[in-house]
Amino acid sequence: MGVFNFWSTVHGRRTSAALILFSFLFVFKVFSAKAQEVPVLERKVTISAQNERIDLLLKRISQEAGCVFSYSSSAIDVSRNVSGNFTNRPLREVLEVIFEGKVQIKQKGVYVILAPKPSSPKDVVISGYVVDEAGQGIRDATVYDPITLQSSTTDEFGYFQFEVKNPAAENFELIVNKKDFSDTLLLEEKSSFQKILLKAEEVNFDEVGKNLASSAKTFWAWTKNSVGFTNLENVRDTINRDFQISLIPFIGTNRKLSGSVINNYSVNLLGGFSGGTNKAELGGLFNINKGDMKSVQLAGLFNQVGGKVKGLQMAGLINATLDSVDAVQVAGLVNFTTGNVNGLQLAGVMNMTTSNLQGTQVAGVANYTHRDVTGAQVSGILNIARNVVGSQFGLFNYSDSIQGVPVGLISFVRHGYHKVEIGTDEVLPINISLRTGTRSFYNMIFAGVRPEQADSVTWAFGYGIGTSPKLGKKTFLNIELSSEQLIKGNVAALNLVNRAYFGFDYQLAKGFGLFAGPTLNYRVFDSSYTDHPKLFTNSGPTIQSEKFYSTNDIATQLWWGFRAGVRFF
Repeated sequence: MGVFNFWSTVHGRRTSAALILFSFLFVFKVFSAKAQEVPVLERKVTISAQNERIDLLLKRISQEAGCVFSYSSSAIDVSRNVSGNFTNRPLREVLEVIFEGKVQIKQKGVYVILAPKPSSPKDVVISGYVVDEAGQGIRDATVYDPITLQSSTTDEFGYFQFEVKNPAAENFELIVNKKDFSDTLLLEEKSSFQKILLKAEEVNFDEVGKNLASSAKTFWAWTKNSVGFTNLENVRDTINRDFQISLIPFIGTNRKLSGSVINNYSVNLLGGFSGGTNKAELGGLFNINKGDMKSVQLAGLFNQVGGKVKGLQMAGLINATLDSVDAVQVAGLVNFTTGNVNGLQLAGVMNMTTSNLQGTQVAGVANYTHRDVTGAQVSGILNIARNVVGSQFGLFNYSDSIQGVPVGLISFVRHGYHKVEIGTDEVLPINISLRTGTRSFYNMIFAGVRPEQADSVTWAFGYGIGTSPKLGKKTFLNIELSSEQLIKGNVAALNLVNRAYFGFDYQLAKGFGLFAGPTLNYRVFDSSYTDHPKLFTNSGPTIQSEKFYSTNDIATQLWWGFRAGVRFF
């Protein structure tokens, strides 16, 4: 038993030691792998030289950086003496300083290949680092030439490189931008290697609120990982061009800076993205403008404008504007805007604005204006607005208030005319009606019943329209047209009672009134059907006219009648 315990203890200690050793090796391996992930040219070097030959200095650097230099001593002068102090600098930057930017530097594995840089007065290769005040590389900064619109974005180490062809000596400059850093930095030197310092921008709390309010900003990020979007975030300058042509966003004559360029004329074969349009833009599929659009914009599918629209905007499917519209918008499906609309919106399905409308909306299905309308809304089904000065024409209309006429099957005005009516007439003794709209024009939905002991109940349902001009402080005139289907049991045949009413409404108190007046009634019914309900409740009025049309099995009757009752609300 003692021997067993002894060997168990020894075995346990060996197992623990093995586990510790394994863990150490694993951690060492992980950190070694992480170190190997840093490219050779980005490895940090700390070294100094005082009047030292370059070839000897390169040997020391190779040991410091863990690399092997490959070069031809007949092509590169390595016998020259140099001096310098480098503290925690990228290997690439150290070599650029040592060779004064006259050597091409390439990496292949752990090998660093050095070759003479070809001299060409027509081509300028610009490279370097963009760093912050702590000396750390700034990722995704935009470096560009505003003349040729060539650009580059820095990598994860802050390094950039691009070639400027045929630079104009008198106009040559570079601009460096990065979101949340200081304003544009102009580089007017043609030095092939640049180390650019950008200072952090002070927080402007007034602008913070504006940025938070810009909820539609993400619409522009058709891909936030693209260089074009990075440039859009960084470049705050406005660049103007007379004409541009593109295949898709960022693939065109304005290159990857297209989101910062305002064009007079723009042609997008499939689609395009620009800072704005001054005169005309044509897109095979779509046009996207970060800023304003003036004059004409045409697209096969959709137009998207982040600023104001003035002129004519047409799209096969959708027009979307994130600011005001002073124009004619025509879309196959939807027009959408977040600012005020002054003009005409015409859409196959829907017009929507989250602000005010001064003009006309015409849509196949619906119009929606979040605030006020001065003009007209015309749709096949639904119109919605807050305060309307003008008219609404649709199957259903809704508004808070209206100075004008809402015409439709049902029009509901929140601060308008709403009445519940209980009344009687010569056909049915009990009728209930709901009136909604305005006094100038309202809709009526009603039903009636004749209580009687019979196998089937006689009842009716109907619809009507009316107007109620004011005659005095408490007296109103009612002029109404309505139609109701008179039924015994279920609907089995045509039996319409069409009625014109001319009466008076007297308000006894707020929310309570009496009404009464004569009616002219015109009944149209199926003469071949023999089970129509009795027309009048008791001894009815005299039929003034009765005709039969045997060819269509239709008959008509005409008589004078009377209505009276009470109204609430």
